[in-house]
Amino acid sequence: MAFKDVKYMEPMFPHQQYEDRLVAFIDILGFKELVGDTATDVKKLRHLTAALKDLYDRIWLWEADGSYSSFAFTQFSDSIVISSLAGTADSFEMLQQLLLGLMELVDSYDILVRGGITRGLLIHDRVMVVGPAMVEAYNLESKVAKYPRIIIAKELKEQIEADLEESIRSQTNLPEVPGFSRLFKTDDDGWCYLDYVEPDEAYFHILDKEDHLKVLDQLTQKGLQHPKEEVRRKYPWLQKKVDEARSKQ
Repeated sequence: MAFKDVKYMEPMFPHQQYEDRLVAFIDILGFKELVGDTATDVKKLRHLTAALKDLYDRIWLWEADGSYSSFAFTQFSDSIVISSLAGTADSFEMLQQLLLGLMELVDSYDILVRGGITRGLLIHDRVMVVGPAMVEAYNLESKVAKYPRIIIAKELKEQIEADLEESIRSQTNLPEVPGFSRLFKTDDDGWCYLDYVEPDEAYFHILDKEDHLKVLDQLTQKGLQHPKEEVRRKYPWLQKKVDEARSKQ
């Protein structure tokens, strides 16, 4: 067929527009080493892919029961992007499921992450993820978070509080969680982070708290003994959080 016979095709998404979305950009720590091990160990390959699949399934649990959600999930290499429509019950549910997913990554797969959460203009579907909110979330993860924590843009605190209050009046799969502090804690540097180290008791309906702290302690000791200094310096932060959690027992 000659080129002149090829008909012009309309763009696949001619009316694609930005949406106001809550977005989390997440980096899997030590991913390069994890992937390197999978080349010669099938069990480690299955372990890594199962971890990614479990997080994916966790985010989609709400929709799986027949409820519609605006969640979107993209994973490429060591990066994961999760988003939902902002200012809705979806944004609250996304944060809850993300917290539970982080706890499961620790307890079941010995995986830690770092990330940033923000709100803004974003296109996120099964084909693409693009927009200013994506750039801001990435910058939070890569330039500000520093440690194994997921931080949230400071100006979002009041907006998230409002979303939480609205979601409590609608539907949720967990017991009532009336407040930002049940999901996030304020760190020493003023940033709020999603607290997977010592979360509210409501989030231990699946996992055992003592076992959770033991795994975190083991991961901390392993990180502190890593041969690379740039890796070791991430872990005193986690050691401090684990020690603080143990002191309250």
